[in-house]
Amino acid sequence: MKPLFKFSVLAIFCVAILAACSPRLYTDNPYEAGTLGAGTLDSIRSFLKTNSTVKLKDTILIKYDFNNDDCWSDLNGQNPEFINNTRWAYQKGIQEKADKRPHVAIYQYREVGNNFSPVRSKGLEIETDPGILKQLLFKTKTRCGTSAIILPNGKFLLLKSDSHFAALLLDAKQIEQKLIENLVR
Repeated sequence: MKPLFKFSVLAIFCVAILAACSPRLYTDNPYEAGTLGAGTLDSIRSFLKTNSTVKLKDTILIKYDFNNDDCWSDLNGQNPEFINNTRWAYQKGIQEKADKRPHVAIYQYREVGNNFSPVRSKGLEIETDPGILKQLLFKTKTRCGTSAIILPNGKFLLLKSDSHFAALLLDAKQIEQKLIENLVR
């Protein structure tokens, strides 16, 4: 084989490997629905009970961020005051929505790691998952994180690539409709 052909084949192979391993950005249909088994639901609920900042309630919403995600990288060059104000405004919006939903527990978790945007770094209400939630619910690494809505009966709706925690904007009727539309059969 000619060296240029070998190089081209190797380059295509490397690009394919990188594409397969990179977090996917879901834009067309970011929803996935299903039903958690009783054991899985119990494990998630038991783990969430250990969170001292949020009281477990009937319905659960979780925003989950992955290590090495570059979703918020456009803010990396901003000054610390701007980033801090952005973080607090983001958190204030979540708290305002939580106050309007007394039967919903809203959690924010991130994968173990050290490479996060300053906007989604530790602090505020963001906890680090030791791997339990990732193993049980957030198995697919996505760009801009994934949000989960877990109903008391174990039905769940994942919203992949949910950078702004848009799952908070869905009301009960919309959640039910998304569950029906996206139910994994």
